[in-house]
Amino acid sequence: MDYLVGMNKNEDGRHDLSAILLVSHAFPPDVGGAQQVAVQNARMLSKTHKVEVLTSTNAPKGWDQRYDFTVTRVSTPFGVWPLRYARAFAARSSRSYRAVIFNDPAALYAAGLSAPSSFLKRGIGYLHGTEPELFFSEPKLLYRLVRFRHYFKRGLAGCRVILPVSKYMQRKFVEQTGLHGFQSKMSVAYAGVDQSVFYPDPSDIRDHHDIEDTADVLLSASRLVKQKGYDEMLQIFGDLCREGHSLHWIIAGDGPYRESLLQEVEREGLSDCVTWVGELTQDNLRQYYSAADAFWLLSKFREAFGLVYLEANACGTPVIGRDRGGVREAIQNGTTGFLVTNAEDCRRILANRRYQSLETEDVLDWAGDFGVKKAIQRLQKIIDQVACSTDTEMGS
Repeated sequence: MDYLVGMNKNEDGRHDLSAILLVSHAFPPDVGGAQQVAVQNARMLSKTHKVEVLTSTNAPKGWDQRYDFTVTRVSTPFGVWPLRYARAFAARSSRSYRAVIFNDPAALYAAGLSAPSSFLKRGIGYLHGTEPELFFSEPKLLYRLVRFRHYFKRGLAGCRVILPVSKYMQRKFVEQTGLHGFQSKMSVAYAGVDQSVFYPDPSDIRDHHDIEDTADVLLSASRLVKQKGYDEMLQIFGDLCREGHSLHWIIAGDGPYRESLLQEVEREGLSDCVTWVGELTQDNLRQYYSAADAFWLLSKFREAFGLVYLEANACGTPVIGRDRGGVREAIQNGTTGFLVTNAEDCRRILANRRYQSLETEDVLDWAGDFGVKKAIQRLQKIIDQVACSTDTEMGS
């Protein structure tokens, strides 16, 4: 049974049109890009609006006390979570919101299944990355059984604005789904870098890990899965070390590929040149970004965007990424880092230490263009447009 906190009404009982409902099936303590966007948007919007987050993700007691917005967690036993959202929507159906943000695919599915028309008229739906593959071109049997594509598409159709997280994501979604009619209400919404968290922060990381002063430090941070490019990166790194280049690789994160990668590092005789730090808090990650000479991640996925590269840039660190997907929009090639098409491109950049020639000021300025404050300002304009056009239609 879900619990309701704060009805966002004025003292005289009238509905407060400064209220925003943010529906995100995935939410911390779960981790991921969509979860990060949800928290970031809720936190920043709560400075000027009454924000309620509706989610099914469980959390330890007291977890939500860290937030200055309301979090309502609905109990969702396996197999019936859409019905729980239907109940939560019904409990709020008489309330007026300035906007209702559907942050992830499950939220949009729930919207298409049971959200009242008053919610969808003020709806803003996010597209984060793998929606075309998961629900259109390669749907699992379970998704077909619950008609996920049908209700997901209905949720998007009902929303007034659709926010793909990059230009690449917009093109990819339209091309792979054939939903060309949705383009007219799409507006790219890049995830913002929180510069109160990520900024140059000198630390004693080198001393802490006993890294030689002559070695350039390379940092990678991600979920440790093979498709993030770690096998190819290890081959490049090993070749350079054997050629006599003084390098040290710090790997942050965890995942199913960790043990295999660890064994490969040992077989290659590179254990003394590689440091494993596991999953890091954002504050610790900031210090590692700042200590690195370069951040590199050669993901083989067609990433929808590349926020991790911008986080490194915000700490003053140049980056190297694969020239594909949304990563192209996160890296200003030759100015804030380098886009590479193959292993040899990357090897030459590292061998020649070309990242040392990049201007720190340019790197920081680029990250600033993707700052969370600017991202929220863009979202706020969209919210205002949604509210204005909806109120005009309703004759308010």
